[in-house]
Amino acid sequence: MPEDVRAALRARFGRQVAGPDVDIDLAAAALTVAADGRPGLDPAPTMRALDGLAGLVRIRLDAGDPADRRLDRLHGVLYREAGFRGPTPADAGDPELSFLDRVVERRRGLPISLAIVELEVAARVGIELHGIGLPGHFILGAPGGVLIDPAGGGRRLTPDDCQALLRRTLGEHVLFHAGMLRPIGKRRIIARVLRNLRAAHLERRDWPAAYGAVSLLEVLEPTDPDHGRDRGLLLGRMGRFSEAVALLGQYLEERPDASDSLDVRQVISIFAGRRN
Repeated sequence: MPEDVRAALRARFGRQVAGPDVDIDLAAAALTVAADGRPGLDPAPTMRALDGLAGLVRIRLDAGDPADRRLDRLHGVLYREAGFRGPTPADAGDPELSFLDRVVERRRGLPISLAIVELEVAARVGIELHGIGLPGHFILGAPGGVLIDPAGGGRRLTPDDCQALLRRTLGEHVLFHAGMLRPIGKRRIIARVLRNLRAAHLERRDWPAAYGAVSLLEVLEPTDPDHGRDRGLLLGRMGRFSEAVALLGQYLEERPDASDSLDVRQVISIFAGRRN
């Protein structure tokens, strides 16, 4: 992706996440994330699809429906009629599971991607939901302590179910506790999407795509020097050694006592010998 195009994308993303968390357009920000490395992506079809899903929910709601009934109608549209579902084992590591446009198109995504779809459709029809970032899994919460698993077709969760999810993804050593159910805001949701993308791209050794995800993370979390370090390491992987040395040197200036400072100095020495 040309640097001027990436710079314009970063600037747009910065504007989208600059205001109060409550004012962030979650779908628009998620689509900008999906556009990194895909400069031709048009967000309008996905926005229309979300509006269309909300319209289907709206015509199934009655004014006097209790909250539980409204939630059931929402889930009926998303998971039974539209067929949104979580990933299969064959999907492991697929970055498209984090691209909102592809999730809406294919009806398949990571738990957090499905959660974004549900949050966006729910907001359009006046159903109050919030994100909950469990370790290794993403769920939703509704008023009254209701817990929802988007990757499980919208099923309601008990605390025991949450422990089972943790056990399945992280093993027996992580114990569920109520503190894990704190709502998280839109910035943190987008940051988690970006971290998922970074991991998926690194697993595929797609250094430019991983660099793009880290660059957007740096916009979202500008005070975290680790992002500059990671960009430097990725630039080195991409053969841009002079830029890599500059960024890694800046990281050491900001964190001279970092636990990885010796490793970073060794990398700088290697990259410095290959400057271009």
